[in-house]
Amino acid sequence: MKSHHMRPGLGILVAGLLFLPSWLVAQESPQPGLSHVRVVRLSYLSGTVAVKRPKSTEWAKAIVNTPIQEGYAVSTSANSFAEVEFENGSTARLGELSEINFTQLAMNATGDKLNRLALEQGYATFHFLPEHGDVYEVKARSATFTPDGKSEFRTDMDYGRLRAEVFSGSVEVAAGGKTAKLGKDKILDYNANATEAFNITHGITKDSWDAWTEARDKQTVLALNDQAVGPRGPMYGWSDLNAYGEWANIPGYGLGWAPYESFGWSPYLAGLWNWYPSFGWTWISGEPWGWLPYHYGLWNYDASMGWFWMPGDEFDFWSPALVSWYMGPGWIGWAPYGAIVPAGYSPVTTVPTGSFQSGQPVNPSNVTRLRPGQGTPINRPPFRGTQLAMLSGTPLAASVALPGRTTASAQSSMTATSGFRAHSAAPATVLMGGDAASEHALLSVHHSALARFWGVSEQPLRAQMGTTLGGRLRVSSPTGELGAFHGVHEFGGSRPSVGFGAPHVLGGERGFGGRSVSVMPHASEMGSARMGGGGEARGGFSAPAAMSSPNVSSGVSSSASAGGGAHAGGGGGGGAHH
Repeated sequence: MKSHHMRPGLGILVAGLLFLPSWLVAQESPQPGLSHVRVVRLSYLSGTVAVKRPKSTEWAKAIVNTPIQEGYAVSTSANSFAEVEFENGSTARLGELSEINFTQLAMNATGDKLNRLALEQGYATFHFLPEHGDVYEVKARSATFTPDGKSEFRTDMDYGRLRAEVFSGSVEVAAGGKTAKLGKDKILDYNANATEAFNITHGITKDSWDAWTEARDKQTVLALNDQAVGPRGPMYGWSDLNAYGEWANIPGYGLGWAPYESFGWSPYLAGLWNWYPSFGWTWISGEPWGWLPYHYGLWNYDASMGWFWMPGDEFDFWSPALVSWYMGPGWIGWAPYGAIVPAGYSPVTTVPTGSFQSGQPVNPSNVTRLRPGQGTPINRPPFRGTQLAMLSGTPLAASVALPGRTTASAQSSMTATSGFRAHSAAPATVLMGGDAASEHALLSVHHSALARFWGVSEQPLRAQMGTTLGGRLRVSSPTGELGAFHGVHEFGGSRPSVGFGAPHVLGGERGFGGRSVSVMPHASEMGSARMGGGGEARGGFSAPAAMSSPNVSSGVSSSASAGGGAHAGGGGGGGAHH
């Protein structure tokens, strides 16, 4: 039996949010039958990564979880790297001093995704996982690469010369009236300024960049297989939940996930509010895990263990943010939508209206916390963002060197390449904010002959940031976890790692009328496949996944926010299916 606890008038508020003003309705597609309101995700960054919106000439310094849409460009400075993750888990990974344009991110009437990218400079590795009739294309100079099914390949460019290497699957290449099919372990060298045929050889020699992309691939697979709760919707972001938090069966609520944060932490407190024409005010989280929990499902609160996220079953729409809005004299505020909080608790985060409109970063040091009664509830902010709030990040200094950037100060610090892979550096860590030494030691154990001899199975990296579930659970450090993590978020703040032993059961003086919170074991601990289940997304009760098949609802389609939403399959806008 399910029960839904909602504040009075909340259903009316939700209904109001489904009717969007005309400036939030998705723009008409230039190609009939195609939706262009898909959203992919900047899933990893190291160093200085920049993003540029369509028809803009200004680059912004991006933070992790920046939504990327059709027409966006992503670029990296020296010793800087980026990863963009598509809805189904496909990735485009960008090396240093490189630039990529997302020339098409669309979906046709049958739900097939159309993905066309252009590598303008540098090197990148593409891991594509087509589904149904999905299309992936990468254009590099005058050559076009089209994967034939699932494949992974790398492209490098250097002054008109092009090199491509295929690690898995096969790729069709077309350039200058010539075509060829590259299979696994094949290498293509091509000079766009010459007339000779393709030079195709075999036998790839991998470097540090290739090792890093392999490690990221392996982390994703291991994390998904290790999850206590399996994916219930789009794949992007699910592996982060295993790396940065824990699942628990929470009495009265069901299955919920909480990040590695101490008591007193709250969601929507570290990031940016940005204005997206298709969606309105959109939350960009600076937390490494902050994609799924801020764009799907709902947050809930319990006085004894703080905030936790519940995925529910509703993944039809990507939402720009799931919050309730409030206003007062000179300020605007927000709180996680639908959560029931005790009297006296202050769940509303507020900032001055001016800083909000200009897209200033939000962090614990520059906000005020209020109770809902101290402000007036509103459907959405009654204004658009300024030009600063439409950068998808903070303004990038003119001195930062990027490929193709025309400022003299930026170009003066660029160095010319001397052949392929002259700049083939790679990030120091697999996880954002991870400790390189700890990761290296752990990965060495995983791959050692001794580990295989003793039957130690590979487990994913998990970033230990202190405590979770409102500070009630100290984070464990068994094999497969980083025991010496020093987490630094995009907006700063270190947390020491702590170790503890089992059991993973929380109860006691603060615990739910004698009922215990059970931390769900990882699949590697269970020795079996992942568990399903999504939990009740609003104050209701659902049995543990082991007792009943999940059949619960989030209680709201994920368009209850500042704007509309994108269909989880890749389309949609303004809260409507396309």
